[in-house]
Formats: sequence, structure tokens, C-alpha cells
Amino acid sequence: MALHVWPKSDVLVAGGGPAGIIAAIAAARNGAKTLLVERYAFLGGEAATGLNIHGFHSNSEQHIVRGIPWEMIERLKQMGGAAELRFPDYQKQRMAISPSKRDIAIDREAFQYLALQMLEEAGVQVLLHAFVSDVVMEGDTLTGLVVETKSGRVMLPADRVVDATGDGDVAARAGVPFEKGRRPDEVMQPMTLMFTMGGVDLDRAVDTVGIRRALAIDPLPWQSKYMHFTLLLEQWTEELRAAFPELMGGRLIGAFTGNSFRKGIINGSTTTHIGRVDGTDAEQLSRAEVEGRKLAFRLAQFMRQHVPGFEDSYLLSTAPHIGVRETRRIIGEYQLTYEDVIETHQQEDVVALGGFWVDIHHYERGSESYVPSKGVTIKDNGAYDIPYRCLVPKGVENLLMAGRCISAAHEAQASARVMGICMGIGQAAGTALALSLRAGVSPRRMDVRLLQDTLLQQGTFLGSRFAAGEAKPPVPST
Repeated sequence: MALHVWPKSDVLVAGGGPAGIIAAIAAARNGAKTLLVERYAFLGGEAATGLNIHGFHSNSEQHIVRGIPWEMIERLKQMGGAAELRFPDYQKQRMAISPSKRDIAIDREAFQYLALQMLEEAGVQVLLHAFVSDVVMEGDTLTGLVVETKSGRVMLPADRVVDATGDGDVAARAGVPFEKGRRPDEVMQPMTLMFTMGGVDLDRAVDTVGIRRALAIDPLPWQSKYMHFTLLLEQWTEELRAAFPELMGGRLIGAFTGNSFRKGIINGSTTTHIGRVDGTDAEQLSRAEVEGRKLAFRLAQFMRQHVPGFEDSYLLSTAPHIGVRETRRIIGEYQLTYEDVIETHQQEDVVALGGFWVDIHHYERGSESYVPSKGVTIKDNGAYDIPYRCLVPKGVENLLMAGRCISAAHEAQASARVMGICMGIGQAAGTALALSLRAGVSPRRMDVRLLQDTLLQQGTFLGSRFAAGEAKPPVPST
């Protein structure tokens, strides 16, 4: 079948999740003719499933992800589509190991709307229903992508490409080496399908059952004050074992975790783990999607039958796709290490910061977290540097990575994978490709200091040693 060939783009971004959206906006704002392609009919990725956005602040509450990502949050707040959250003292609430202090709750529909608006403002062309099926190579240089569309196979030529697919699909097809999962058996973090329930009296549930986990700072009158919560289900252990005998005697659902942006409507549950699945395997991914939807329906029934506050609840919807925490991690010019993260190592070529804890959901089907050898807490609750080299893949030219598939060790990826940090990486990738094109150099040979200066001028925070003369957005008072 003959390929339909589109006009050439300066920068082609594959993947319309949070990282890809920001990468495309950044590339276009820096003068590149930019095309964003997405396999689904919508943008947003995990932000479209109802998840809160982690990672904008370190665990000491320092505001570390700024620039275009924070501009988006500020605009959402003005629309009534986002709220900042603060976590109370975990020790007083019998909480698990998470040391997070800040979070961002979003209205997923507002996020998708604003993403489209900001892309349009920047002049980015968007192509939906476009699944990347192949790459176009000239030697070791990536010159375009092939996508499957309703119009047939389409070739998209481009001078530069961002792989923001999450799974590193572009890099893998181009021959970039990669890793998966933990060593030595390559088991990856479990998946979770989010779902939405209506008719929930969350105040009653929190008062009579469980634990308030995060409170909105200055919520609007129509917003829920419990925008991130955990309800313990310990008193229904026997009922859970009877209702979910296949799920390790009910250990899967020892707690119900979710968020509630609007009163009466909740999104849950991150505790419905589907383990030992490879999200790059079509058959395994299909099985996980099926199992996730069955679990969502059954868990919604269980909550309605047993938990106070859920008596009049109902399942509104399941997420458009299952949440995948980890698949391929490409091998780049540098691999971010576990020690880099927890010891807050500085890097000369820093282009983004991370400060989220090392969040490894247990590999089996239990709802608890896994604690690696040196713990999950970042030194002094600070921030670590993400170097440009982690975005540059081994062996392929004109390609940069953005999002959870950057070059990082398994434990390091468990921190860097969250959406806020991925958005910061996206701004770095999109900006770098536009600048490299303007300078006529390979992204691999990009002048990193020029990239850093440009990012700083455009509001990115790269740590205190780069902050001279920078206007810092204030952290909202609590």
C-alpha cells in the first residue's frame, strides 16, 4: 500500500500525554513548526484518567517544576480546573511510607480543553487516531515516523522527533537499546485501571471509615475538600476475601485510594494492582485491560454494599486506558541512578528537577509499596537533577526522549515517572530540539548551557545555583 506523505515538520512529538503536550508547546514557542501525534482520540494521557498530578514540589514543599507546566496549572486554577493540595502529618494518620507534602488535583476535562487551547495558541498541529507503527531511518538518523490512521498508513517526515510515548515505542523501533523492570527478572511495576463513581458521600465515609489524606488549599465552594484520600477497609477483610478470592485473599484491596475533585464524585482506586504484566506486549496488555474493568465494576459494587457513604453510589465510568507505571527505559548517554535520586546528586547538564519519593508499587498483587535497599526518601527532602544526557538515546540521531521512558534505573524511574516531573522533562526536550535545529547541530551536540539559559528565561527552575536574577513563582501560603 502506498504511503501518504505529509508535509515535513521541524519537530514531531509522538505521544499526547503531559510530557508530549509540554514538549510540543515548548518546541513551537521556540520557533519550530511542530506536529503532535497521539494514538487515542484525546490528549492528556494519565491526566485524562482522573489522576492527581504529582511532582511539582519536593517533599520539603519547594516549588521545583515551573515554566510551561506551572503556567498550565495556573491557567487551570483560574478556570476552576485545578487545586493545590497539602498532605497532613502522616505519622498522625497511620499512613504508609509516602512522604509527599504537596499535590495538584485537576479537572480532567478542563486539562484536556486547556491542552488543546495552549497547543493551538502555540501553532502546534495535532493529529489524533495516529498510532506509531514504524520509523524512517537514514543510517543512524531518524527522519520521520510511519503512523496508522483512518486514512491509511501515513509517513510523517521531520527534522527532529520527541519520543513521549511513555513506552519508548519510537526509540525501540529505531533500534535504541532499553531495559525493563527490576534486575534480574525484569518484573515491572503493576498496572492500575482508574474508575469514577458518583453519588458518594465522602464526608461520611471519611468520618466513619478511613483516613483523610490530603486537603485542598482554598477549595472553591463546589469542590470536594478531600482531593486525595485513603479509606481503610480492614474491617471488611473477610468479605473482601469472599468477594475477591483470586486476589491473594483480599490483600489487593486493603484500602481504597482515590481523589475527589467535585463533591459526590470520586476517582479510584490506585490499590487495584494488576501485576506481572508487560505493557509492550499486546496480548498481556489486553488481558490487563479486561481484568482491570472487571475489577472496577466488582469493587464499585463492593463499596456500595459495605462502606458507609457509598450506599447511593454508582459506577460512572472506567478510564479510557489502563494506567501503566513502567515499561521500557531507554539507554541514553547517561542513566539516572537510584543514588542520584536519593542523594540529590547535581549534574552539570541539568535540564529538569525531580523531588518525588521513590514510589514502587509492590510487584505482586498486594496494595502495599515496595521499599528498596536504601529506602524511598530523598535526602533532606530535597531535589535531584535530571541531566540532558538522560534524554539523549544511544546510537540514534535527531531523537530525544520525554516522560517516563528516559534513561533511568528502575528505582530512579519510580520517582521521575510522575506527571509533574515528566512535564518538566517535556519542556526541556521540546526546547532542545527547536534550539538544535536553529543552530544546525545534532541534539546530541547541543550547547547545554544555551539550553539551560533558554529554559531559565522561560521560567524553568534548575536549582538555586542557577537562580540568580530569576523571578521565582511563590509557593502558595498554607
